[in-house]
Amino acid sequence: MFRFTHFTAAPALVLLLSGTAHAALTADKVWQSWKDGAGLVGLQVSAATESNSGGVLTLNGVSIAPAGEQNAIKISDMTLAEQADGSVVITPGAAIGFDGTADGGGKFDLSHDGLVITAHEGEGGALVYDYSANSLKAAIDASHEGYSFDANTPAQKVTSLIDVNFEGLSGTYSDTPGSNRAFSLVLNATKFGYDVTSDDPNLKQKQAQKSETADIALSGTLTLPATMALAEMQGPGDFAKALADGLALKVSTKQGASTGSVSQEDEFFPMQLDMTASGGTASLSLDNTAFTVVSDSPGMKMNMTSSAIPAPVEVNLGPMVMDFLLPVVAATPADYHLKLSLSQFTLNEAVWGMFDPGAALKREPLDLAIDVSGKTAIDLPALMAAEETGQTPPMPAPENLDITTIALKVAGAALNANGAFTFDNSMGMPMPLGKADVAVTGANALIDGLIKTGLLSEDDAMGARMMMGAFMKPGAEPDSLTTTIEAKEGFQIFVNGQQIQ
Repeated sequence: MFRFTHFTAAPALVLLLSGTAHAALTADKVWQSWKDGAGLVGLQVSAATESNSGGVLTLNGVSIAPAGEQNAIKISDMTLAEQADGSVVITPGAAIGFDGTADGGGKFDLSHDGLVITAHEGEGGALVYDYSANSLKAAIDASHEGYSFDANTPAQKVTSLIDVNFEGLSGTYSDTPGSNRAFSLVLNATKFGYDVTSDDPNLKQKQAQKSETADIALSGTLTLPATMALAEMQGPGDFAKALADGLALKVSTKQGASTGSVSQEDEFFPMQLDMTASGGTASLSLDNTAFTVVSDSPGMKMNMTSSAIPAPVEVNLGPMVMDFLLPVVAATPADYHLKLSLSQFTLNEAVWGMFDPGAALKREPLDLAIDVSGKTAIDLPALMAAEETGQTPPMPAPENLDITTIALKVAGAALNANGAFTFDNSMGMPMPLGKADVAVTGANALIDGLIKTGLLSEDDAMGARMMMGAFMKPGAEPDSLTTTIEAKEGFQIFVNGQQIQ
């Protein structure tokens, strides 16, 4: 199986391409910067032979391994050629990989067509690497210990074969020194795909997954504070200190259309799943001030068949949008918001027919929209630390909550809510002050339909209707209900003017 100490070398390859650019960049200086960078992450980089002639450094038998380990990532050969413009062109050999099968480990091989890396000086003393390849492929053979559900039967290994492929690959990687060190990555590919097969004899399950995505564009920046190495971060306390000292992450992605499939052999749930998606964008950022996630997708389709269910399942989902913002450390109230939209979620008639053959429920698409915002004081790292240590967590202190809309439509029924609240934090616990208006249409028709399908009993329906009658009042239109929820001083809650005890 894979051993963690071996394969820390794989992601750490990126950190090897680091160091400070020199006014006269040479092949020897680039090679030395790799060896220096390796030491920073507990790796050793070496070559069986080194030869420098006419500004071309030729390396044979390049080895990358954690300190003290014999098994290593190996590169058959590599040349670093100095250019007239002060850059260095790096051309790796064809054989790149790791083989730990001799001691029960896994293996991987990296192959490429035309991979070329150019190192040059960037702004602020950065060492910048531009790279391109017609294709880049990784083949991984991995295994891990499975779980036996029978105490008398030893667990067998779960095996996985993973193929990852980039086509039309290009991009840039840079390392900028300073009081805080910034690593930046730009990756573009005309096509990205993966093919994964796994076999779990303990579960008697075999699975094959495939995916292909067009026009990948990714960019990201990781800023590490000079006060703490990333590997030394041991908990919420270290995380909080790193954030305060400048730890930050920014990632943005854009992709074109994608397809995917999952084929599963299983004793209880064999199935075939196929999916198509229309692309989209996403971004994430984290620093000491805020955590944000923004995504936008035009939609997706999914089809699933299985002998374990009586009909094929077809799911369609229209545009999906999310915009989330939360303060990380805010001594005074700072903005937060959640905007979420899921639209046109539909199921095929065959699925509806499994539980509603008489069409008692309306086949209308499900739509969900949430738009809430406000300001709050908060200390997320301190909350995380308190959860780990069992100490009393610092209470967030919200200033206000504005409910622009909460809207849900499903099977002919609809709910809409809006409102606004402020909070009094003087007693140590946020006390809400304000009101929200809620309107529901089609609820009784939905309940009637659920009774006809057998999904809801008459007794349960009576209880639901009693609850609606207690907290809501009839609206202006048929089968409509409204309610106003008010929060007043002293944690008093009123519904339609009646205090809730």
